[in-house]
Amino acid sequence: MVRILLAGEGGQGVQTIAKILAKAAQKSKKYVSYIPSFGVEQRGGVSLAYIQIDNAPIGFPRFSKAEIVVVFCNRAVEAIKDYFNFGTILIYDSSAIENKYLQKLEGIAKKAVSIPAQKIAKEKYSIKMLNMLILGALTKEFKDIDINTIQEELENELKEKIAKQPEIKEKNFAALKEGALLASNVNFEENGFIGIESKVVTKTFEDDKKTWTRFPEYCKGCNLCIERCPVKALRFSNDVGFLGNLIPEIDLEKCIACGMCERTCPDGAIRIDKK
Repeated sequence: MVRILLAGEGGQGVQTIAKILAKAAQKSKKYVSYIPSFGVEQRGGVSLAYIQIDNAPIGFPRFSKAEIVVVFCNRAVEAIKDYFNFGTILIYDSSAIENKYLQKLEGIAKKAVSIPAQKIAKEKYSIKMLNMLILGALTKEFKDIDINTIQEELENELKEKIAKQPEIKEKNFAALKEGALLASNVNFEENGFIGIESKVVTKTFEDDKKTWTRFPEYCKGCNLCIERCPVKALRFSNDVGFLGNLIPEIDLEKCIACGMCERTCPDGAIRIDKK
């Protein structure tokens, strides 16, 4: 029996990779249970996936301890704390989770595999493919589920998107394989897990005529404000919001303070004030 708990923000692809893994295990003649758990939010809430894989029938789909725990983001750390047992393996995104959150796992988690998934996804693939890097790392814990079977289920799960953008198939495959390679080369760490230092993200941009404020804790990087700006004063920055997606910044010289971005934003993540 292998029990796996995946935890991240809604919109990070937690349930996508959970379904891929569950179906690949089933195709490999395993007994499988998979239970998704999330709130009403499709994006922005904590998303959990409970998976069990065994050679024998599974009696009950929920569990209190896991052999493998995977965490994508800061906010999900609290949700996973009680699932650790002696020998539980932690897989985490070392480029997204801050040290102050990892410290909460000191003395609880004994073994860890750190994957800088968000960083690699932004630099080489797409931020939306960070989950494939995590899935690749996860596959290294299953010797009898072939990565080719994982790829087949990945292609099935994303077939509609691949039909529209054929190039994303190979990119997802590449991200999957890179995650597996990174996990193969990592050394198990004894406590002292390393993430990122807490970063202060600039919220307010101002000149003598206006103040433009963004709220990273609300912005999901949907791009609507950038698309609707009549003078093209907005662009994606290198900063990320609470989902790990890039968030916009303003070119104050171009901005005419029309307020279109504030009115367009579906999440109240922008405010503009004329002086």
